[in-house]
Amino acid sequence: MTTSTKNRVELDPAVKVGDTGKAKTRTVQVGVPSSPGFAMGRVFPVINREISVVEETLPESRIPTEEQLFLKAVSKTAKEIAQIKEISESRAGLKDSMIFATHLMILQDPQLVNGVLEKIRVGHKNARWAVHVVLGAFIDKFEAIDSPAMRDKATDLRDLYNRLMGAMEDSGPVLEDIAAEDGVVLVAHEILPSLLMSIKPGQVSAIVMDTGGRTSHVAILARSLQIPAVFGLRNLAGLVKPDDMIIVDGSGGKVIVNPNEDDIRRFHERQEVYERQRRELYTMRQLEPMTRDGKYITLHANIELPTESDKVKDYGATGIGLFRSEFLYFRKDVPSEEEQEDAYRLILSNMAPNPVTIRTLDAGGDKLVPGVTSPNEANPFMGWRSIRVCLDKKDIFRAQLKAMLRASSAGNLRILLPMISSMSELHQAKECIEECRQAVIAEGTKIGDIKVGVMIEVPAAVMLVEKLAKEVDFFSLGTNDLIQFTLAVDRTNELITDMFQPHHPAVLSMIYQTVVAAHREGIPVAVCGEMSSDPLSVLLLVGLGVDELSMTPWSVMATKKIIRSINFEDVRETALTILQLDDAKDVNEYLYKKYAQTITDLGISSFVGQVERL
Repeated sequence: MTTSTKNRVELDPAVKVGDTGKAKTRTVQVGVPSSPGFAMGRVFPVINREISVVEETLPESRIPTEEQLFLKAVSKTAKEIAQIKEISESRAGLKDSMIFATHLMILQDPQLVNGVLEKIRVGHKNARWAVHVVLGAFIDKFEAIDSPAMRDKATDLRDLYNRLMGAMEDSGPVLEDIAAEDGVVLVAHEILPSLLMSIKPGQVSAIVMDTGGRTSHVAILARSLQIPAVFGLRNLAGLVKPDDMIIVDGSGGKVIVNPNEDDIRRFHERQEVYERQRRELYTMRQLEPMTRDGKYITLHANIELPTESDKVKDYGATGIGLFRSEFLYFRKDVPSEEEQEDAYRLILSNMAPNPVTIRTLDAGGDKLVPGVTSPNEANPFMGWRSIRVCLDKKDIFRAQLKAMLRASSAGNLRILLPMISSMSELHQAKECIEECRQAVIAEGTKIGDIKVGVMIEVPAAVMLVEKLAKEVDFFSLGTNDLIQFTLAVDRTNELITDMFQPHHPAVLSMIYQTVVAAHREGIPVAVCGEMSSDPLSVLLLVGLGVDELSMTPWSVMATKKIIRSINFEDVRETALTILQLDDAKDVNEYLYKKYAQTITDLGISSFVGQVERL
């Protein structure tokens, strides 16, 4: 008989928050600012408990019983996750509730279910041990990859592991109220997404975690719930006690345990600044994104779900610069043409007459779509993804294109083709669009005026940019992928994080080359990567001649304030000077010296962070 354990993350119900009267040690740590805002409260620890699992070799007579135990646990867990998803959707919004749709998809994965059943039927192992071995192997595999995206997958799997184990030991529902006073600060080595969604509004004022970062699932949910958060603190959870007071600066990434009077005074000052800056940013909504010398820069929003489109204008955006259509495919199997048409029509009508850029299915890489992509690729980011999937699965591609075209009369549609790396791919995609256009017209459906563009996100596309510009209506620079492919740097690999340099001269040269070729043919250039909302990068992109910036809706107001504070001729001269520099360090130093104080003086530090030397 073998025994094994895994950590189960949950709240300790025995913890009572109160002041012991003993002298406290002041501790300051700096981590990753993961959700903006400021909070102060008592520590409420989330502890790691070990689940003990015993290996048993079963007689034939017990196998059916263990099979049923596992299958009932899967059914029970699916119901719990569906309940959490419903709560998440009502509190955090449909987009962020998709984290739990992913949990459901993993739970129902035949590879997982059949793997466990095989351990029971063929290996004659008990159900809890079978889950421990099969799911544990997946967790260990993802944890071994030094990548935030893979660690998120491991976290999702640990969440499922805990739930399945709880369901099989019949220890009661995992989703339960947190027994804590209002306004506490959760401190943990790791918090699972489902636990976060069991928090009542107002119960938790902030979240502090040793692991994770700004892109983790818990960080995404924290921002949706407007809970300040600092992650990546490594060892804080082991240092704090339940009766400690803690200050959390989610904008700057600082955490102070047992603050002194000066700390508390500064906290209240920063909190007041945060609220004032938030109110001031809202005054930007109706103002034009125009430089002081009259250069207009279009500001659009990136969205993942159709329902987000009705709020985009509230933040001052004048269109959708990127709708990631693959999110429609995450909810279940491939959506029907009718379902897609309804989604596209909703976005187009909400934004009319402003433009809506819909990116065709960008599956693959870290975006696995059930029934479309395969998880078994050695190098998925450079594998079968994006336009390659669409051109190989033309039935799926044509269905999406027809849905877009039928909905086009509701607004101003722009179709964006991702990861184009050859003229052949562009020609094949345009042929599909024309075939679908003719088919939709033959139905008697009216089609609106449609523009077609390509994403410039691989070096091959930059090398072909002059030819591409003659055949499309616009370019959209996907800077995240362009940087990592150009520099051969995986942006999720912490070992080489410092090498992911948006301001590398090679990257800036490619952006400028794209802008020049596009403007020569009279077409606009947009940027829809993370550079679009970084203050110093915004100044550089505007100076390089980029016409449109697209970002998360909330970032539009701060970016608009930056644009309204500058002269176009000044940033243009700066950009041309920077193109002559040899190293990203020199570029960053030049930008910092020239513009750091300007951005600091704008009073948006609570939302874009302090401008620092990169």
